[in-house]
Amino acid sequence: MATVKNPTTLKKILPYILTNLLVVGFWKLGTWTDNYAWNPKGKEVLMLEIALTSIFYYKTLFWLVVCNLTVFVIGQFGNKNYKTTVITAILTTAFYFVVGRFVDKKCAFDYYSVFHNQSVTEEYIQEPILNAGYQIGPILTENIADKGMKYRRYGIGGLEKIKYKPATPILTKILLDKSEIEVFRADAFQTLVAFDTDETRTIVLNFRNKATDSIDKKVIALGDYFIKNN
Repeated sequence: MATVKNPTTLKKILPYILTNLLVVGFWKLGTWTDNYAWNPKGKEVLMLEIALTSIFYYKTLFWLVVCNLTVFVIGQFGNKNYKTTVITAILTTAFYFVVGRFVDKKCAFDYYSVFHNQSVTEEYIQEPILNAGYQIGPILTENIADKGMKYRRYGIGGLEKIKYKPATPILTKILLDKSEIEVFRADAFQTLVAFDTDETRTIVLNFRNKATDSIDKKVIALGDYFIKNN
C-alpha cells in the first residue's frame, strides 16, 4: 500500500515551493535574451546572454532569500510566535537593504551591457537603466562623456530618471560645449533642470542669462520643449 504524505508537512512547505517557483520564473522571464535582442548584430546576442545570465543569478538568489524569509515571517505571525516574527523581520529588512545594495552594484555593469547591446524599439531603450536604478549612475556618467556613445541621448535622460545628481559636472560640460550637437546639449539642459538643486538652478539660470547667440538660444528652446513634453 502506498504511503500517504503527511498533509501537515505538505501544507507547511507548499508556500515555499510556490514562492521559489514564482521567483525563479519571474527572473527567468525578465532576463530572457529575446526581450532585448529584436534585431541583433555581431556579438550583441553573446554579450546580452553573458550580462543577463549574471543578472539572473544575482537577482534570483537575492530574492529567493528575501521572499522565503518573508513567507517565514508571515507563518510565524500566523502561529502567534511574535518574538520570532519581530527578530526575523528585522533581519530580513537588514538583509534587503545591505545585501540589496551590494547586488545592485554587482549588476550595474551588466545592466549597462544590456543597455549598450540591446536592439529594441525606442520606448524600451531606457528599461535597463530603470531596472538597474541609482547604482548605474557612475557608469552612465563616465560614458556620456564619449560623444560617440551608443544611445547617448537615452543615457543622459536615464540619469534624469534615476536622479543621479553627481552627474551634474559632466552634464554642465555637455551643456556649455559649443562643439556638441544641440540636441545633446538640450538633453543635458533638461536633466539639469530636473535635478532641481541649488547648483543646477544656478547653472541653468546663468546659461539662460548668458545665451546670446542663436545656437545657445536654440538649445534653450529645445530643452524647454523637452521639459514641456516629457
